[in-house]
Amino acid sequence: MKYIYVYILIPLGLCAQSEIDSTLTQEEIHFRDSIAALNVANEQAQLLQETYNAGATHFSNGEFTEAIQRFTSVIKMDSTHVDACFNRGLSYKESGDYKNAIADLNLAYFLDSSNTEALFQIAKCWQIQKEFTEATSSFQKVLLIDANRAEAAYELGVIYYLQKNYDDAIAAFTQALAINPSYTYALNDRGSCYRTIGDYPKAINDYELAITSQPHAFIYNNLGSAYKRVGDKESALKAYNAAIALDATYAMAYNNRGTLYFEQEDYTDALKDFEKALNVEADYSLALCNRAAVYQLQEHYTGALHDLNKADKLQPNNATILLNRGIVKEMLRDVDGACEDWQRASDLGLERGREYYINNCE
Repeated sequence: MKYIYVYILIPLGLCAQSEIDSTLTQEEIHFRDSIAALNVANEQAQLLQETYNAGATHFSNGEFTEAIQRFTSVIKMDSTHVDACFNRGLSYKESGDYKNAIADLNLAYFLDSSNTEALFQIAKCWQIQKEFTEATSSFQKVLLIDANRAEAAYELGVIYYLQKNYDDAIAAFTQALAINPSYTYALNDRGSCYRTIGDYPKAINDYELAITSQPHAFIYNNLGSAYKRVGDKESALKAYNAAIALDATYAMAYNNRGTLYFEQEDYTDALKDFEKALNVEADYSLALCNRAAVYQLQEHYTGALHDLNKADKLQPNNATILLNRGIVKEMLRDVDGACEDWQRASDLGLERGREYYINNCE
């Protein structure tokens, strides 16, 4: 028997052939595909923008972890998105992750070298970490690019001040003021430099200019201290009163006004102010010591000892606290305790502590 083989010819590619609209020309097909691609691109762009906006909202609300997540999603979609890199850097900075903050801010600056704000924020990261060499270099770089960036000059002044380099601090604050003559904080801080080096007339002038620009309680407090140094107690009192009028919870101003009353032997008002300071800030060691001084004059030794014990816990290696507590203990007939405090004060380098110990304990 013969077998007959039948071959069925199947057109090549028939099973996988996609449907083609034979009514469209080749040009029309290309146009249709380009519109589809454009729609996809628009959808991606819209998703990117919505994700970025969500990150910005989280940042504004102080939700930095969520902001970082959103900005990271944007960067995954577009690794050259400058704003996302910059704002993720700021989010890391606000979260205290300065290493990642600096990395992102450096990337933002690399992508856009005109973005001096990224350099400024890098400098702030270094400054917060007290890495003053890097911070100084970064602020100086900002000023090389933008000589009118008053904030960079001001922050340089702050760094120099913290390093007790008052001459360079004054120069930096002066540079900031040359750019912005009404820069309140630069006026105040330059005044504090002058006060620290003993140039009180210039300090007073800067504080008064700062107050004219923008009155703050802390500037009035500084002005009061400068007036006090030159012996103008009336002007000092007016300045402290103005500070307290602006901020009724300003513990330092109460304490400073209290010391002014104390020096004028107005112990009643001094005690009131020290107590007001402690009502605001119960662990204010300086106010505790000052109230103890009033108690001692009033022969309220147990009250003085209580305040000095608390002050010693807050500042355990403060030789002056130990000296004064020794005096109070002596008045309470605790000679051994007094000698122990004076010896500790002496060991900490306080000459008066050594004198008290030699004269009363040897």
